[in-house]
Amino acid sequence: MTLLEPLAQELDLTVEELMACRRQAVAEQKGAEETMRNLLDISRDSVRKERRRSWKRIAAVLVLLAITAAVVAWTQIMVTEDVQDTLVLTETVDGVDYVYIEGEEGHLLKLRYEGGVKDLQVENEWGEPQVFQISYRYNRLTHEGTVTALEGTGSFSMGGIMDAQVDEGEGPLFGLPMVYRTSENYYPNPYGEGYLGDYTCYVMLDEETWETADILRIKDCVSATPWDADGDGIDELVVRTRWPEKPYAVYDIPDGELKPQLVSWPDTVPEEIRENLRCIWEQ
Repeated sequence: MTLLEPLAQELDLTVEELMACRRQAVAEQKGAEETMRNLLDISRDSVRKERRRSWKRIAAVLVLLAITAAVVAWTQIMVTEDVQDTLVLTETVDGVDYVYIEGEEGHLLKLRYEGGVKDLQVENEWGEPQVFQISYRYNRLTHEGTVTALEGTGSFSMGGIMDAQVDEGEGPLFGLPMVYRTSENYYPNPYGEGYLGDYTCYVMLDEETWETADILRIKDCVSATPWDADGDGIDELVVRTRWPEKPYAVYDIPDGELKPQLVSWPDTVPEEIRENLRCIWEQ
């Protein structure tokens, strides 16, 4: 043992370590452990990277599915049509022109029109509405859209577009001393409660012969009643329409005209007028 001590001291080892080569084994063990730790670190990094790639792939698939669902929903909401139809109404709001046509389930479609509504021949000299070839795109949720093409066909519908009432009576109307009001042709409202009917205003030409002359006939409305809509002291006729987007229409005889015409579409009317406009079939 004494012969190994100097060598052990030179090597900074104990005699036992020199004889068992223990330090060398420890070093090898540490080297192996270090290698193992490196391998584990590499493995953990690989797992993390693969996990991140998997989440990215899942996120990409979810985004693609969301985009696909949005496109499908959009195609169901945004509808493109090409039809022949009459115009219920044309108007200009804040410098923007709109035309209205009948849409789904009793709604009016409000369509922006770039061609200028003043140039449209909506009806002929007998008040018959012109049939238009109309291409448009609209939103099913808002009932609004845009006209892409609109051209008159030169054909005119014999039926009315906007339409009429259930109130009956007589009295001053349109500045005339006596106007008679009557309604007929009732049928169940296909898009709401109550009934729709045709409403006629007429004057008596000869009381002895009961000769009369119609001055206004409105079709397919809920009800109507006299109302001084413009506050001039003369009653006009306000009609409750079947259109939820345009619930009221006012008829009057404009200056220089000979018969009543549709002059305005108010969004609301006074409470007492609304009460008078209730359809008798709802009471």
